[in-house]
Amino acid sequence: MIPASMKRYVVALCHNCGEPRVVRMPARSFLCFKCGSRNAVSKVKFIGATDDIDEATYIAKKFKLGRLYAQS
Repeated sequence: MIPASMKRYVVALCHNCGEPRVVRMPARSFLCFKCGSRNAVSKVKFIGATDDIDEATYIAKKFKLGRLYAQS
């Protein structure tokens, strides 16, 4: 498996509310659209990584619908 840091897009979870967010790499942080908190990329859980924006969006939507679970 290729590390998430080598992919163009990652799907990360907000540390405050758990909302999934597609983040274009390399990024140090991102802003959650749901709760407004700033998240450090190095401290959040990732649920997916890909080079395709459509696939990253699909992963985030799938997680929101409860069909995909975050890995510890």
